[in-house]
Amino acid sequence: MEWVEVQIKQTSGKNVPFVSIGRGQLDFNAVACDLIEDNGNYKYVKLLKAKENGKTVVAAKFLTDAEPNTIPIKRKEQNGKTVKGITVRNKGVVSELFGKDGSNDGMQRHLVERIEPNMLKIVD
Repeated sequence: MEWVEVQIKQTSGKNVPFVSIGRGQLDFNAVACDLIEDNGNYKYVKLLKAKENGKTVVAAKFLTDAEPNTIPIKRKEQNGKTVKGITVRNKGVVSELFGKDGSNDGMQRHLVERIEPNMLKIVD
């Protein structure tokens, strides 16, 4: 009998910037928040879409002040303290942008990358 080493994936989420999409919301993890240097000052998000190689791509632009077409940010709390992470809730918009992934009960993880100091692109 020959023993083969089990490969461990290094994408546990501890050091990878991602957004979880589902249940009509977007949940950006702490590492994603670090990319935009979030220190709690962002209060709103504007969702943007563009075509890239014939495919629709979505980005989130984080803002300190309300503008037309912005969604208020929900902050994550644990034991009464605010922790890093941003939740954006808007069932209609999230479902429209992400189809069944946006409205199903489970959450789908998507990598994010910074494209501007306050803007993250959601990568497939």
